[in-house]
Order: sequence, then structure tokens, then C-alpha cells
Amino acid sequence: MRGINGLAIAFDLDGTLVDTAPDLVRATNAVMVRASLPEISLTSVRGMIGQGARALVIKAGLAAGVSFDEATLATYIAHFLEVYQAGLTKESLPFDGVIDVLEALSAKGAILSVCTNKPAHLAQPVLEAFDMVRYFKAIVANGQAGVNKPDGRHLTYTIEASGGSVDRALMVGDSITDLQAARNASIPVVLATFGYTIEKASALGADAIFDHYHELPDLIEQLLIR
Repeated sequence: MRGINGLAIAFDLDGTLVDTAPDLVRATNAVMVRASLPEISLTSVRGMIGQGARALVIKAGLAAGVSFDEATLATYIAHFLEVYQAGLTKESLPFDGVIDVLEALSAKGAILSVCTNKPAHLAQPVLEAFDMVRYFKAIVANGQAGVNKPDGRHLTYTIEASGGSVDRALMVGDSITDLQAARNASIPVVLATFGYTIEKASALGADAIFDHYHELPDLIEQLLIR
């Protein structure tokens, strides 16, 4: 592979670009209170994020020993989204070093995109709040590719939508969902160790891992010359 110039790099959003867990746990606990269930901790919710609001509400209920029926689940998901959308970035922040790295990769000619299972009407405002939209050639959210991660077609669709090539591409994520999407698309994957995953990122079998964003540009360069 050649250098970073022209390399398509698709980033996950929650747990990779932005630490959204504080606002997600706030919305999740609004559901738990309504359901008369014990609130969950920030640490617990970090292991539940990545497959959308429905999965998060289901997992939170199961953690309390409750399986919601479909009608109840629909009501709780609506409440979750109402609370969450009302304070999308009340406590969320980009991870340390993210903006500097997006600037550096863009300057080197990388084609950046976002591949997220978060709905577009939630993903876009989060990125806009931190002036991050300008770095990305495509932002492909829940359902916009016809499938979601871990289906590899979500990732390949994102890369192609950004104007990149799947033959010169890389996924940057934080969870097993991101890893599986990359593997299903036959694309290398780098995982952050500070994101949202029950199992440690180091145990998931990624092509590389990083502890801080300042490590990422050099790490990508090293992967390209393997």
C-alpha cells in the first residue's frame, strides 16, 4: 500500500470519536426510573453501547433481570430517545486528541468518513456540536446503507460514499461490532482501548490498538508498510 494520501479511513462514532456514554447513561437511567428498575452505572453502560437505542434499552433491562415485551419496549425506546435528544452533548466530549488527529490525517490526504449505528438525526448533531462534520466526506448512520454494522456492507458503503476505495481503506473503532464489520468487509481495523466494549480491545484480534489519539497517525503509517 502507498502512504496515507488517498487512504479511506472510516471512524466509528460512539466510543471512538466522541465519549457519548455520560449522556447515553443519563437517557438509559431515565428509562430505568420509569420502569421502576435500578439505575445502571456509567461503567456498565459502556459495555452495552454500539448497536443502537433498541439494543441498549434491551440490555439495560436484562441487566436488571427484566425482558421487556414489544409494546413496553417501544414505549421505553421512545422515552430514551426523547431524553437523549434533549441533551445530546450535555456531558459528551470528543476524546482527547481527536481534533488534532483529524486535522493531521486530512492534511496528509486521507479520505475520512464516519460509519455509525447511531441514527442520523442523532449522529449529525453530535458531530456538529464539536465542529467535526467538516473533516468527513461521508457520514453513514443507522439504516442508511440498508444494513448496519457488524454487516460489512455498512462499512464498504461508507467508504464508497466518501469517494474512497475499499482496496485502500481502514476502519477505526472500539468494539467487537467494529472489528466484525471490518473483517466482514476484508478491511484492516484499528481499535481504541478507551472505548465501549465488555471484552478488552487487546483481546479482540484487531490489526492494531491504540491508547491515545496521538499514537494513531504513526500507527497507521506502520500498518501501511507491513
